[in-house]
Amino acid sequence: MILVPAIVVALPPLLAAFLAIVLYNDPKPIKYIALGASLISLVLTLYLFVYSQNTYQSFNWFSISGYSFGLSTSTAPLNAMLLLLVSIVTPVVFLYSIGYMQLPSEQGRFYSEMCIFAAAMMLFAISASLLTMFIAWELLGITSYLLIGFYYRKNEPPNAARKAITTIIIGDIAMLAAIILILNAYHSLEYSVILSSPQSAQLSLAMALMLIAIFTKSAQFPFHEWLSDAMEGPTPVSSFLHSSTMVKAGVFLVIVLLPLFQESGLSNVILAVGLISALIGAGNALTERHVKKVLAYSTIEDLGLMLVALGLGSLFAAIMLFIVQTFYKAALFFSAGIIIKANDGREDLYNLYNSAYNKFIFALIAISALSIAAFPPFGGFFAKSAIEDSAMPNLAIYAVLMLIGLATSIYIFRWLILPARHNRAETGNEGFISFYVIPKSMRAPMVIMVVLIIASSAVYLYLPGYLSGIAAPAQVNAVDAAISTIVSSIGIAAAYFIYRKNRRVYLSSTHRYIYAALHNSTITNSAYVAITAVVTYVAEAVAKFDYEFDKAVYSTASYFVAIGKAGRSMVNGQVNTYVLAFVLGIAIIAIAFLV
Repeated sequence: MILVPAIVVALPPLLAAFLAIVLYNDPKPIKYIALGASLISLVLTLYLFVYSQNTYQSFNWFSISGYSFGLSTSTAPLNAMLLLLVSIVTPVVFLYSIGYMQLPSEQGRFYSEMCIFAAAMMLFAISASLLTMFIAWELLGITSYLLIGFYYRKNEPPNAARKAITTIIIGDIAMLAAIILILNAYHSLEYSVILSSPQSAQLSLAMALMLIAIFTKSAQFPFHEWLSDAMEGPTPVSSFLHSSTMVKAGVFLVIVLLPLFQESGLSNVILAVGLISALIGAGNALTERHVKKVLAYSTIEDLGLMLVALGLGSLFAAIMLFIVQTFYKAALFFSAGIIIKANDGREDLYNLYNSAYNKFIFALIAISALSIAAFPPFGGFFAKSAIEDSAMPNLAIYAVLMLIGLATSIYIFRWLILPARHNRAETGNEGFISFYVIPKSMRAPMVIMVVLIIASSAVYLYLPGYLSGIAAPAQVNAVDAAISTIVSSIGIAAAYFIYRKNRRVYLSSTHRYIYAALHNSTITNSAYVAITAVVTYVAEAVAKFDYEFDKAVYSTASYFVAIGKAGRSMVNGQVNTYVLAFVLGIAIIAIAFLV
């Protein structure tokens, strides 16, 4: 058996990114180079997964003031799990992109950015130190900015990209401060050293700062709204971003460092933010009309549910949902891209039609929807039931999770049913044919992901053995499973009877306050604008104070300079002048004493 350095898995995508730049004027081979590189990474990952588990490697980078800094990698079970998920999804997304990204002028830039994005996530997956993680963390932020703003000639994508990177930078600054505190306290950035060392007085502050970074990266309240705007990027980017890459990074960091968050007393913060984010995501998804933004809000909900599980201490349930969400979310975004493409680029749910005409594609979409709705026997059912079971001791939290489950079933089947309507008058026969001329490179990834969705049910059986010694298995209670299934079924039935006859349901027309509470993205963005205005005002006030203070100091200094020059002119060697100065000095002293 040959020991392969784990960092090697990230090299093929980086090489492909370089070739994509070199071959920019000859775009035809670029997509196949990117796909081939991702497949090589998958093979290397499978080799590491089978033959090099629990391998730690460190490469010395530099030393300064007695501190040594190096790039550390690990193939411990958690790292290997995330690496495998990323490596599986990457070639499937690249295959889907071959049919989706058809303009030659887009190929070089798209695949170079996507390859760097994939390599950054692979590096993040195998990180064994905060330094290695931070490098990957920053690469993810930069490449996501470029990919979200990919269609930079339009108005919305650049604005969405700036919004995303501005939000993420807030977390990056907090993350850097946390790393400095941890380095000062533990004199090491290695996960193993930090996790095994006694608690430091600086740990609580460092972990609180790290939570800010995690909430910004994983789009959790109050930093969640950038994720829906990120839908301005190409659909393959959305699929990659939401299923296995950047937004998962924050949750994965909580999973790895969960003991430190628990020692710092932050479990309740994680629980509360996760629960609020899940509610916000579900509410917005219920009322959103944009076909991709509905899925974006559902991602906020899913990530919130993972944090709820971690806040409750159920590591197994969080990891279970972490895995199965990868497959159903990728499949749902693939579905959205197919529906949009077959409807001439339209993205409003109420203006999409005929997805049910191609029964095969519709069946694939339906299976993906059933999984996210936690309907048995798909993986989503086991994952979300495990989270609900961990919340059973707290009836209030359990009731909220049931409410979120009901909302999920309604909005995802609304999302499924509305584009399934037939409308010959508007689309004609071409509308039906369009679902049959979807490129095979877009249909094949759907099939692959649905197969993985079905297979993900088995994760519930095999995950306890894989996580042995890391996380205690969560048993899905029969009563909770029955309740969860009933709730899911009620939501599906409600969506069917509301939307099957092409009836438009606008809560805004009759229940404006309910609509505003559910679709709170408008309120959130208004809050962002207000906060930005306040920060800008404070910054301008500080700048004005700084200017005036500098001006006052300069004026005062100029007066002293003038006095000094006057005093220097008096030193002319004449005795009379010195005697006069002496007499004046004595007089001033005398007056001061007499008064």
